[in-house]
Amino acid sequence: MPLAGSGKPRPRAIVFDLDRALIDPRPAWRYAVEESVASVTGRPVQAASLVEEYHTRPFRHALQVLLADPAQADRCEQLCGEMYARSAMKRLLVHDGTGMAMDALRGELIDLAAISRLPHAIAIKQAQSTGLDRFLAILAATPEGEPWEPSSRFAACLRFLECQPEESAFVSPETQDRDRVAALGAHVFSSAWSPGAGMEARSAIASPRELLPHLQRWWAGDR
Repeated sequence: MPLAGSGKPRPRAIVFDLDRALIDPRPAWRYAVEESVASVTGRPVQAASLVEEYHTRPFRHALQVLLADPAQADRCEQLCGEMYARSAMKRLLVHDGTGMAMDALRGELIDLAAISRLPHAIAIKQAQSTGLDRFLAILAATPEGEPWEPSSRFAACLRFLECQPEESAFVSPETQDRDRVAALGAHVFSSAWSPGAGMEARSAIASPRELLPHLQRWWAGDR
């Protein structure tokens, strides 16, 4: 049972970018790339130097760096997807301090949700394998075959939570995604702890531990 809220100003709901703000996929991404290349070519490779630049891009981009043979790259790309949805799942990490931060947010009676670029079956498996599912009231993943559209996924969360955009927050390191959600009227924040994110925005939050105090200050008008 959550503790009674403190009564301090706060959003009614927070929607997280599951793939970027909550989960650190880099170890799983590296595992999938290295194992697929070793399986297809019979030789070990090190993908560590590619992780930061390529882990948020399609597997194909990194495989084209590692492999000169397009046919091998095709086979590896298929294997990467299969491994990432199965054996690589246990290598997913949750950003340090996330669990405690989400407990604190729920203690303030804030509804928590997440959106994902991945199809629902994979996204829910990732949430379950990392234990994040226990915090989330809803996970709005991308319908099979549809393009990633953060504003529509965000809106789906708010409909389920019966919450208005101006009562809600969206947390993601992706500037373009935040801009799309902000156009709905929501308050948006950068997860500066995510790989590749910066602290340049006024709404940047340094770490998961800073989520609750930052949002309380924001809702109190300290911006």
